[in-house]
Amino acid sequence: MLDFLKKNRIFFTYVLIGTIATLLDMAILYILSDLLSLNYILSNCISVFCGISLSFFLNSRYNFKKTDRIAIKFIYFASVCIIGLLVGSSIFVFLYENLGIYKFISKALSVIIAGVLQFLFNKHVTFR
Repeated sequence: MLDFLKKNRIFFTYVLIGTIATLLDMAILYILSDLLSLNYILSNCISVFCGISLSFFLNSRYNFKKTDRIAIKFIYFASVCIIGLLVGSSIFVFLYENLGIYKFISKALSVIIAGVLQFLFNKHVTFR
């Protein structure tokens, strides 16, 4: 088991960082959409941006340990995340509006799908 974890350290660290960023994302989504009654799509975009920024900082510094060309890496990372946002937001809106699935469950499902795609790209392109 320990060998498996060591072999896949980058993935598991990415998931841990993604979980932390997602918790921040969801907290901001809750504050903006439920407490401040901001439109849920706008709230989602703002909360995702905050999660992306935290995720990039933690992944570049602690997971992939790549801090050179930080601006270019952030552009790649953010681009991947924006594509993920579009895919994830489309899934989120579809599940929430068309299937009536509670918005936080819809959000969690969309984050999982987009997150796997983002990891693969970031590992092989952004932080190679």
